[in-house]
Amino acid sequence: MAIRQYENFIDGRWTSDNAGPSIDVIDPATEEVVGRVLDGGLKQAVMAIEAARRAFDEGPWPWMSVRDRARILKRFSEIMESRHDELRELIVSEIGSTSFLTDFLQVGGAIEASHYYSDFAEHDVTWVEAPGGPTVSPTGLGGTVVVREPVGVVGVITPFNFPFSINLQKCLPALAVGCTVVLKPHPWTPMNALELAGIGEEAGLPAGVFNVVVGGGDVGEELSTNPLVDMIAFTGSTATGKRIREVSARTMKRAQLELGGKSAHIVLDDVTESEVAGIGFGQVLMHSGQACVAASRLLLPEHLLDAYIDGVKAMAPNLTIGDPRDPATVVGPLIREQQRQRVESYVESALDEGATLVAGGRRPPHLGKGFFYEPTAFINCRNDMRICQEEVFGPVLTVLTYQSQQEAVRIANDSDFGLAGVVMTRNAARGFNVARQIRTGTIIVQTTGGGAADPGPNPGNGSGPGWSVPGRGLFNGGGPFGGFKHSGIGREQGRWGFEEFTEIKSISWM
Repeated sequence: MAIRQYENFIDGRWTSDNAGPSIDVIDPATEEVVGRVLDGGLKQAVMAIEAARRAFDEGPWPWMSVRDRARILKRFSEIMESRHDELRELIVSEIGSTSFLTDFLQVGGAIEASHYYSDFAEHDVTWVEAPGGPTVSPTGLGGTVVVREPVGVVGVITPFNFPFSINLQKCLPALAVGCTVVLKPHPWTPMNALELAGIGEEAGLPAGVFNVVVGGGDVGEELSTNPLVDMIAFTGSTATGKRIREVSARTMKRAQLELGGKSAHIVLDDVTESEVAGIGFGQVLMHSGQACVAASRLLLPEHLLDAYIDGVKAMAPNLTIGDPRDPATVVGPLIREQQRQRVESYVESALDEGATLVAGGRRPPHLGKGFFYEPTAFINCRNDMRICQEEVFGPVLTVLTYQSQQEAVRIANDSDFGLAGVVMTRNAARGFNVARQIRTGTIIVQTTGGGAADPGPNPGNGSGPGWSVPGRGLFNGGGPFGGFKHSGIGREQGRWGFEEFTEIKSISWM
């Protein structure tokens, strides 16, 4: 594969002016260089911010009708769809995502969801409402309206794990409501963001509306402190999120922070031994555990532990680890060698603190290239262990046992994080009641018992008059996504995500 070359995209043009040195983009499965981009650094960050400010204050974008903006963003989505195969190849080489996950979420699902963003802004956002009737004043008829307006210039900072879908999930709603954007992708996975800049240019976004600058912490710091930026939308580590909140507060920026997680998967005591044996490694296999929503703490009733151990030992040898381009591959690589070393340090800490290794715990001996690590499961864990309290971001599962439902809830909530979670049960009502007690922003109740009943005829495949069916790339069906506690501030997706990028203004006349 030829090495892709990119400049940064600022004020409607590709430029290397004032840029720093080039950055190699590495395929995590092969360790080969697949692209080169420019480190924009502080100077290009300022150029991009100033361009976005001009485009918002002086340009047509925030004053366009919602329909006209939606028309351009629909064209944006159509161009992505026409280039699906090319984007898929690029993203697999950039992040090492397996075939299923790439098609379902990383690329296919993300493109499908992008159609939803422009439609939602046009048809489902309430832009103007009158809270009361007209009033009579000495000067005539008076009244009040409440209007939504774009927040302004948005600095978007995104991570390496789901870069394409997160870039779209943040940038498209911001653009749809009339904001201008400066996007800083992670320097390990920047190519998909630069491709989006080219697609935006082709779709007809005005100059300065969508800017992409690759860089490290200096670029993120500038976005977070520059007074010309009105809002920061960030997904990444809690430590970085705290830093962004601290420095952005100096200029009173709006902040949408989607941070880390240490989610619990609670198996209730009505689940059978055969059902628990099939759980395996659960969500920590999703993108090799590089997912903030991964339920990496499995909470089991004590009487189900032996059945789970038998199941995970039987499953581990059958998990294909290797080339993410092979449809048979279940476990792809971690993003970089330093990430693999981070995972190894957590595995060592678990052993030092007394946990028992059931499966994995090493680099696959048959793979000499690529940043691979075997799916790993520990038992005899305590919730105060480092590996149970900190985000590993690798294919590592810790198993904790409990004696009562009340204890399971206590363990699940005994965490600085509160992003996601799972409750597994044979009784949906009971699962719902447990879910209500878990301090997380998103939680799934997973019912067992041999599969769902036949729902009967289903015309329209679940859609129909009055139904809005969001794209499959939206986590949890288009509901709001975000966390409690150290997992963040604000929400993404659905109307809640759109409203994050708006301000409310009350206009009265008399």
